[in-house]
Amino acid sequence: MAEKPKKALFLDRDGTINFDSGYIAKPELVQLIPGAAAAIRRARDHGYSVAVISNQSGVGRKLIAPEVLPKINARLNELLRAEAGGFVDYFACCVHHPAEECLCRKPLPRLVYEAQAILGADLRHSAFIGDRLTDILTGKSAPVRHTVLVRTGDGLEAERQITEADRPDHIADDIAGAVDWLLAQV
Repeated sequence: MAEKPKKALFLDRDGTINFDSGYIAKPELVQLIPGAAAAIRRARDHGYSVAVISNQSGVGRKLIAPEVLPKINARLNELLRAEAGGFVDYFACCVHHPAEECLCRKPLPRLVYEAQAILGADLRHSAFIGDRLTDILTGKSAPVRHTVLVRTGDGLEAERQITEADRPDHIADDIAGAVDWLLAQV
């Protein structure tokens, strides 16, 4: 019997999983969007590995201490586990200032490829969910099978700016609706 392809759910962090309150510089500032933990757990229960792909230019702007970023991500996982038993397998963050013109900043797909290699995921069976058009463009350029824009965070503004070239496969109110839609596609 052939082994099922490994699939990954690539997620933006701020505005998708947790509230985006500006540059989150302390772990105690992380607050989950309602339903996010259960949505991540449902995706995991359906065979998805979970990776966060996030631009964290606050580090490059000297607003977030580099040594604090792993603690912020650990706090996010702590909250996800406590609320619904879900968790993120891998965090890939671009910490550069946008002016640096690095090769890892979304919408470039480099961090998706990094997570894919670590998780052993097949992009043809994977999805990207986020609240910005850069998230959708990252998913399309990787390319993953499905891209979903959520209306939390900056999603409502992003929805108004969508063109035919960057149209996601689906638009959902939040990550819970995005995961529900994604799981119905199988």
